[in-house]
Amino acid sequence: MKPSIIIAIIFLVIQINVHATLGTVPYNGLQLNGEQLIEDQTLSLEWTRDANLAKTLCNNQDPLWIGFDPTKVVQGTGRTGSEICTDGGRMNWYEAQAWLKHLNDHNYLGHSNWRLPEISYQDASCSDQVVLSSADVSVSIGRGCKNGEPGHLKAALNDYRNTFKNFGDQIYWSSTELAADKTLAGVFGIENDWQDAEEKTSDLLPVWPVHSL
Repeated sequence: MKPSIIIAIIFLVIQINVHATLGTVPYNGLQLNGEQLIEDQTLSLEWTRDANLAKTLCNNQDPLWIGFDPTKVVQGTGRTGSEICTDGGRMNWYEAQAWLKHLNDHNYLGHSNWRLPEISYQDASCSDQVVLSSADVSVSIGRGCKNGEPGHLKAALNDYRNTFKNFGDQIYWSSTELAADKTLAGVFGIENDWQDAEEKTSDLLPVWPVHSL
């Protein structure tokens, strides 16, 4: 048997085993649903398997991305879809919200309730509890935050990081707004285990869609 054929068979067996593990038996509450979704059965929600869906769709010039016009987003950056594509699919918070609305308007993957993941700013498991002097409010930031949706995903992932596409050491937008300062929205990183807040209008971050079941 030719070496190339042997390598192809080994690769196929590995792919089948990974799919079977996540697709049939939940691993720490995670289950692969088809080729594009991973379900968190504990929290009853699904993440897109692609951790930067906008980047993939714009690079492929997918009609769904082409139909999205970010220049019309109120408080957006004014960039075109092509410019966002050049920036690796990174958007400000308002553009991210508009992109998710676009997914919902087109019933992406059969769902119309796509949103940004939620984090918690009252999370005792976070490494830092900061008091905002302007509002005398305690805010949870830092590492080890377990109570938000990203924190639960990180705890469940273990050795299955490679199951996701475009997954890496990145910071993503959350849907959580900082009550003491509405110009800020929560951000999170799973690989680098981080939670914080960034400016909604000026900061550009990737968008990881999730929806509740």
